[in-house]
Amino acid sequence: MSAQLVLVTTNYPYAYNGGELTFVAPEIERLVREFGSVRVVPLHAEGERGDVPAGVEIDASLSRALQRERWSSLWRAPRWPGFGAEMRRALRHGGWVGCARVWRWAAMAETTYRWAVALFPEGGAVLFYTYWRGGSTVALARMAQRRPATAVVTRVHGHELYEDRYRPPFQPWHPALYRELAFTAAVSQHGYDYLGKAGVEPARLVLARLGTEAPDRLARGSQDGALRIVSCSFLWPVKRVPSIAEAVVAFAAAHPERSIHWTHYGDGPERGRVGRVLRRAPANLRCQLPGRVANGVVLAHYASEPVDAFVLLSESEGLPVSIQEAASAGIPIVATDVGGVRELVGNDNGVLLAPNPAPADVVAALERVLLGDDEAARASRREASRRRWAEGFDAELNHTRYAQRLRALFVTL
Repeated sequence: MSAQLVLVTTNYPYAYNGGELTFVAPEIERLVREFGSVRVVPLHAEGERGDVPAGVEIDASLSRALQRERWSSLWRAPRWPGFGAEMRRALRHGGWVGCARVWRWAAMAETTYRWAVALFPEGGAVLFYTYWRGGSTVALARMAQRRPATAVVTRVHGHELYEDRYRPPFQPWHPALYRELAFTAAVSQHGYDYLGKAGVEPARLVLARLGTEAPDRLARGSQDGALRIVSCSFLWPVKRVPSIAEAVVAFAAAHPERSIHWTHYGDGPERGRVGRVLRRAPANLRCQLPGRVANGVVLAHYASEPVDAFVLLSESEGLPVSIQEAASAGIPIVATDVGGVRELVGNDNGVLLAPNPAPADVVAALERVLLGDDEAARASRREASRRRWAEGFDAELNHTRYAQRLRALFVTL
């Protein structure tokens, strides 16, 4: 039996919970180019299914198993090897929230392990690639320990990587799980260094940044005296979009002579908070909240409408695709210095703020980017954004190199 590459996603290519298409779509094309075929296994095969390249097989059997065993897997979770030790560690360091996460991961591992053993015969060569570290990674790592022709790699981004993403700070099976994988691919140097400090061997770490496609056209700055700001993220608390709204309202109030436009793409539970902030908007501020839209809508905005700054004030990040897309279009960026953000944002192409900036600091950053320089300096900032993207975040370069790295591992199975 020939070796198989199996990519385990959260929901790609389905629309369940949104978001993942933007991450996976550029990479899957290069994986198919390198391997010829890829089996994609979404954990949630729910919602509208998007198009996939030729050579991609969608296998929804794990999603069906997880749905079918939704409650029974929770009863079986304590039987998972190492469950008791991990729960004790969670009690010491992660509190009840940490214990609940260990229980969920173990429940998913129970179902995933039995699914994998049944579907992939012993002796067959399989490279499993989990797009996020979670219970499925725990299960497949156990299988790989028992089968010499099986290997597992995972990508880590932010929420499943950093312990301080949760209160109290805790991640299940951290760092023990990483030692059981062929390697872990961090999407940022910050994440790579974080795992190194946690004791993960350099031989089991890879820096594999994500990337975005080169746009057909760069964004242009406003020429009519207005100032146009864009942001793009889910409206989750960690993204702090209400703080962006506060800053935009304060910036507009401080400059009543200028027409200020703010567009935010994305939806979520904090939409009401954003709306309440915008009730205080001065007359010179125009806001658009289109909600959740296809990624192509955002890119079309950059190609067809003036954009003077992109803003991201997240409390925690991996290395967000949203600022990669903005940089690829040559847009200056104002962002908080969290996760790997500083690998793309600096004084040459925008302003890097403290992780928890005061509202006045955000307003000052907007003033610097939008008002503080002459036209030549603003043009230089736009060129720097595009240059930073080209040097480190081009999908063709990054995903091709990573696919080749996987292929090199693949041929050893």
